[in-house]
Amino acid sequence: MSVRPHPTKSKSEPGKWWVIDIGRGNQRERITFNGSYEEAWRYERSIRQQPDHLVEGSAPKIKDVVTLFLEWYRTENSINTVNDMRFCLDNHIIPWFGNFQPKQLTIALFNKFKADLLERGLAPVTINKNMSYLSSLLKWASEHGYCQPLAFTIPRFSKKKTTAEPVQPLTRRQLDALYECLDPEYRLLFLLMADHGLRKEEALNLQVEDIDEARKTIRVYGKGSKYRIVPFLSVRFEEELNKVLSERLEGFLVVNPATGKPYYSIRKVLTRAAKKAGLSRQVYHHLLRHTFGSLAAEAGMNPYALQRIMGHSNIETTNKIYTHVGLDFVGEEARKIREQGVGQ
Repeated sequence: MSVRPHPTKSKSEPGKWWVIDIGRGNQRERITFNGSYEEAWRYERSIRQQPDHLVEGSAPKIKDVVTLFLEWYRTENSINTVNDMRFCLDNHIIPWFGNFQPKQLTIALFNKFKADLLERGLAPVTINKNMSYLSSLLKWASEHGYCQPLAFTIPRFSKKKTTAEPVQPLTRRQLDALYECLDPEYRLLFLLMADHGLRKEEALNLQVEDIDEARKTIRVYGKGSKYRIVPFLSVRFEEELNKVLSERLEGFLVVNPATGKPYYSIRKVLTRAAKKAGLSRQVYHHLLRHTFGSLAAEAGMNPYALQRIMGHSNIETTNKIYTHVGLDFVGEEARKIREQGVGQ
């Protein structure tokens, strides 16, 4: 084994790129390592101390099993989860671990991966997600005979570091300003999330046939393959809906006029509208849904009605909205009962 400067990459970034030779003769493997010399040396030492450090040349590298893994992963998960997995693999996991064989992985490598992603600005919860995705890949590879199970647990950030701060909803004025700054073709999607609390996937996948104009309701296909009925909740939504329905009789409710296909995301559109409206904070799909829940709670909507509209499987999830906006809906309901004289 040896550690030496990378023949090409070390010229542009000296002291950061190394080649580690593992094994001898036909079984020799060369690993590209990014880090300081001390980190590369410690990694080489950790491999040397393993009793089976001579790696078989036929053992696949992590990048070699990704395609087969994703073929299986698509059969077990939603398209959005698959796309997120693919993004993390392409942008973080494969560039870092792709040239390693599973048995070459060490706790020190994972800790350096965590540190590098932190330095690049990723949040601990996002880094933990990458760790979980990599763990799923390695578990699949082990179960399908491509490698042995890891002899250790992949390190992650503690729950304390990954507990997110409560999301601050938009104000009514901010929400209205965003709406006014949107291009017309995106307004209906915006209102499905902002005025009706739909999740991104629910809004993007809505069909014309899901709209009941007579009853003024929306049939939403939500989490757990469950349908729920959401009533029309704003005049501006009905106005935008009528414009779309005048042009579409079937299929996806909202499509990209350039392609005729549904949108995958309007995140960039929201960012552009926020900038135009003078908002410095990040605006994303789920913030619109969260804002709807908060504004509905502040307006006095019954929590059980809000639970039905938002598709929460557990009332406790809905209760948290009331807690965040500082409302004691139980106390409020008790006050109403006292005023009505119930129980006297």
